[in-house]
Amino acid sequence: MNSYINNSFKLKDKDASSFIEANQLPRHRWYYYKEGFSPNLVKDAIETYEINSKNIILDPFNGSGTVTLTASEHNIPSVGIEVNPFTSFISKTKTLNTKKKVLSELFEKTYEQVNSGNNFPELETYSTFTELSNKKKWLFNLEVLRAFYGGYSFIENIKSNASELIKLALLTSIMEVSNAKKDGKCLRYKPKWQEKKYNKKDFIKAFIKNYIKIEQDIKISNIKQQPFIHNSDTRTFLKKNNDKFDLIITSPPYLNTFDYTDIYRPELFLGKFILNSDALYQLRLKTIRSHIQAKWKLPNTNNIDSILLNDIFKRLSKNKELLMHPRIPQMILAYFEDMKLIFGDLSNNSNKNAHLWMVVSNSAYANEEIPVDLILADIATKNGWKLKEIGVLREIRKRKTKYSPDIDTLRESVIILEKR
Repeated sequence: MNSYINNSFKLKDKDASSFIEANQLPRHRWYYYKEGFSPNLVKDAIETYEINSKNIILDPFNGSGTVTLTASEHNIPSVGIEVNPFTSFISKTKTLNTKKKVLSELFEKTYEQVNSGNNFPELETYSTFTELSNKKKWLFNLEVLRAFYGGYSFIENIKSNASELIKLALLTSIMEVSNAKKDGKCLRYKPKWQEKKYNKKDFIKAFIKNYIKIEQDIKISNIKQQPFIHNSDTRTFLKKNNDKFDLIITSPPYLNTFDYTDIYRPELFLGKFILNSDALYQLRLKTIRSHIQAKWKLPNTNNIDSILLNDIFKRLSKNKELLMHPRIPQMILAYFEDMKLIFGDLSNNSNKNAHLWMVVSNSAYANEEIPVDLILADIATKNGWKLKEIGVLREIRKRKTKYSPDIDTLRESVIILEKR
């Protein structure tokens, strides 16, 4: 497998696996999605295989919709599957069109309600959402949350493309004036967050700025080919799907113990995509088993068909004292068990000569680098795919920890596969 690693891959060190470029592009820039990759990677795959309007592209881990939006911009039909209802909402909204007059009139009405504000009783004392929760730290100053909900409570039951666009602007804006920001696997409070004293005026300023972005982009970018976005667990959706795909471009959750449902917990509650802690936990159970924040079904330790994975599992199981959590070996095995099923389902849902590009990153546990790309490639070749190459995209700097003190970089790559 090592012979397939291409350290001179054409997209290496060109920000293909980051959201940096996308954050400057029309429509893509409406919400900063840290885990996203570049539209250039999608464009390169489209050009490589001469994909056109007669083909269908799939992203089974669609996130904020870079693949589906880029496909739409090229007038190519696409399907996105995303388990998180908030990020599924982002990907749908990014491809909506509306008339400028309709949008601007609704913005003006929403702006009035933002200025008036409204109590948000479900969240004002819940968890760490505001200072009324009596915690030492809180995500939103009360004045900010009430300004947000003044607009959101007005618009939430209006059913139109314009209302969805305004909702996204509201959600984007409140996260910009949150006391915390996304950082790795969690939300971290901003330096001197209490001194910033975000208020209604700050929220309104952010709301106007984000609305203008949407208004400008709607004017210059009309989406003619709407994607089909499904808010679903890809592990179950693919088994009942009837479409056949020609190109699959995706990036599954990394094997890094990140609970992405927790990272986007504020937006899930703010937008009422989930209403309570139990719903959040149930959402965790619907995600790929790449974290330890839920008691998911244990993997079958007697059914490991990768020699490399089997060796790693045995070594980590014998050195649990070097792990931050004893269930990590089980999590690693569960992750690859899920991916094995997905590779098989993707093969069954693909046309002859279809291609699959999968962006992944290696991981580190117990001071040992886990070659995720090699293991996934190995599993894929036994479940309907032929490995073409593993293109190295970049080396990611890793924070040193007491569990893996000698590992400071991890390989991020794209696995390129062809259907057998």
